[in-house]
Amino acid sequence: MIVNEIYKNNDKREILKSNMREREIISLKEALAKNKNGPGIIGEYKRKSPSGFRNKSNTDIVKYFDAIKEIIAGISILTEPQYFGGNPLDAIAVQCYNKPILIKDFISSNEMIDSSYMAGGDAYLLICDFLDYDKIKNMVQYGKKLGMEALVEVHDKNSIKNIFPDENVILGYNRRNLKTLKMDDNSLELYDRLKSYGLPLVLESGITSENIGRLHIEKYQGLLIGSSLLSGDIIRW
Repeated sequence: MIVNEIYKNNDKREILKSNMREREIISLKEALAKNKNGPGIIGEYKRKSPSGFRNKSNTDIVKYFDAIKEIIAGISILTEPQYFGGNPLDAIAVQCYNKPILIKDFISSNEMIDSSYMAGGDAYLLICDFLDYDKIKNMVQYGKKLGMEALVEVHDKNSIKNIFPDENVILGYNRRNLKTLKMDDNSLELYDRLKSYGLPLVLESGITSENIGRLHIEKYQGLLIGSSLLSGDIIRW
């Protein structure tokens, strides 16, 4: 299983150890709350993904965000190198847009949170389907000391028990099952349980102009969109 393999090899990865942060923390929570025309878009940048996506047309990250900066509330950067072609340098490069940066990676240690901070990240991803409650609690609280927010993501309803709610937490529902890489949409089934935490909610994966009308986006404060935007599908509602 690819994601398990990524987590298994995290301790072998080279992480950023020099502080390349150029500005203060920008709150992703606040950026989403300011969006008055529906959920705020978090525009994601990646070069490839195990699900088959290949970024062939937007290879210049600065030109890409120049083109979409007016329609996004935040930026998500995939920094995992082997399967997503990611690099912390991508996050460093987009600090100039003065928008919150989510470091989208398979984070499993405080050292990786430090690296996310030093790359200019304002928030980082924790995945409940692969990390237990104690691990998530520890990393949420560690990031809080740095002033960072955590996007705590779930897909499997049995993983909701791993959520640690805190003031620096945003909850995410990923439509993609990362164990199979297939799209299994349980959002309506899980929505009420996630909403009960009283935290901002972000919908993730597979959001396109074709299906956006069926995804009940009015229930969410944020939409994390990668492949569609990178492929030129500019989503409006």
